[in-house]
Amino acid sequence: MRRRFAVFARIFACCVLLSAPVFPQEPAPNSRPGNGSQNTGQKNPEQRPLPEPKVFFPMAEQPQMEMHHHGSIPEVMPQFPHLGDSQRIVTGPIYQLEDLEHMAAAHNPTLAQAQRAVEAARGRQRQSGLYPNPTIGYEGDEIRGGTYGGGEQGFFVEQPIILGGKLGLNRKVGASEVKERQAEAEAQRYRVENDVRMAYYHTLAAQERLAVDRDLVTIAQTTVGVVRQLDNVGEADETEVLEAEAEEQSMEIAAGVSQHVLRRDWEALISVVGVPSLPEGSVAGAIDTEIPSLDEGQLLASLLTSSPARKSAQAGVERAEAALRGAQHEVVPDITFKGGFQQNYELLNASPNREVGLQGFAEVGLHLHVWDRNQGGIAAARADLEIAQDDLTRVDLTLRKRSAMYTEDYRSARLTADRYRTEILPRLQRAYALMTRQYGEMTASFIRVLNLQRMLYENETDYIEALEHAWTSSVALRGFLLDGSLGDSTLTSDSFTGEIESNGPTAPKAGQFVPPSNFAPK
Repeated sequence: MRRRFAVFARIFACCVLLSAPVFPQEPAPNSRPGNGSQNTGQKNPEQRPLPEPKVFFPMAEQPQMEMHHHGSIPEVMPQFPHLGDSQRIVTGPIYQLEDLEHMAAAHNPTLAQAQRAVEAARGRQRQSGLYPNPTIGYEGDEIRGGTYGGGEQGFFVEQPIILGGKLGLNRKVGASEVKERQAEAEAQRYRVENDVRMAYYHTLAAQERLAVDRDLVTIAQTTVGVVRQLDNVGEADETEVLEAEAEEQSMEIAAGVSQHVLRRDWEALISVVGVPSLPEGSVAGAIDTEIPSLDEGQLLASLLTSSPARKSAQAGVERAEAALRGAQHEVVPDITFKGGFQQNYELLNASPNREVGLQGFAEVGLHLHVWDRNQGGIAAARADLEIAQDDLTRVDLTLRKRSAMYTEDYRSARLTADRYRTEILPRLQRAYALMTRQYGEMTASFIRVLNLQRMLYENETDYIEALEHAWTSSVALRGFLLDGSLGDSTLTSDSFTGEIESNGPTAPKAGQFVPPSNFAPK
């Protein structure tokens, strides 16, 4: 009895010192199942409409509240975090995802680069199938004619004739290169789209985290104010004040870091969009909208048949096959025709005053492959074909591996987000609402109310992180696991398929999702 009386006296003294209530009055929100006014016994209650955006007031600016029957204790309503309010912390224009995608399609320079690479390959294909140009020239023999005069002078035309279908095989090699470049251009389009969408969700999540962190700063500041008031009346000591002040500094640091992360994500977004001068603002949307369900089997089948990386590897096999046939046909001899006309100035024996006159000539040559039958070229082309075939197998295995990595990331993140939404956050909301009610009834301290509120907001941050990973993983899975649109190797390297191994998930952005340490799904 004596201890309970002491608690009541301490709380009453604190509340008398506070000139106004800590929270604005509004109905308990029901943004998620199991909030303060909802029974949390059921496992998956239906999601209810989101509450109105919250507003924190400094202690001196709190609006007047209704009073409890105790007379001096204000009625305090619980204040819940609310996703979707992140635009309020950023000034400037608000950008939709569709607008950002259209801007990227028009301004990202790598898309134009990829198209130019296709055009260059088409030019090489056309050039490789053209006939050799003829040779035309002057030919003379015994030009001075010696003592007897005479001599022969004229012109000739020489034309090689390519046999064995070598020009057609050259065109097939060029056609395979065109297919490779087209697959790379398609892959680049997916990279740009995926990068824009991932950067959008990273920015959206950063906005939400900054909003939550700023609310935590406000909570920490309120806690410091209450502890100082308690210290003034002897209900708290200096260690509690120092602890609260250190916590406030920690929250301010976290909010500052979140501000820097948001700035970094915004710069990444405008970089992949290709418009560095885009006015800084915020992205529209709600990160807690329903995450699309993925058919993992269908996605894997599509990845192994329609992935641009596999198309490029398959085109590489076709190119190597055509090159091998071309090397084998190199032994087919080519024919060279040469012919022309010349003026023969030699005098005729029968008529000393007459010259032989105009005469024609022709030559036919056959280039025989007797010693050099392109043995080394054929062996090298066969080895290149085997390399290309092995590379196709490697690409299939790599795609399977990376698909498993992203799928696990997606599953874990979605499981964590669902558990937070349906289990953890509703329970914390319920506990926070009950603690707020107990505080109003003078059966709990205001510090416990603030601690529960802070715990709720910190778990909200973990929920945002899980949603971010779920969204970015789903984007990668639906976009053939392609990202890194601004990388140099994606357009300039001939080993296009070699890059897919290095483009796997990497922490923290697209890494394997690790649930928060305070969450252990059962």
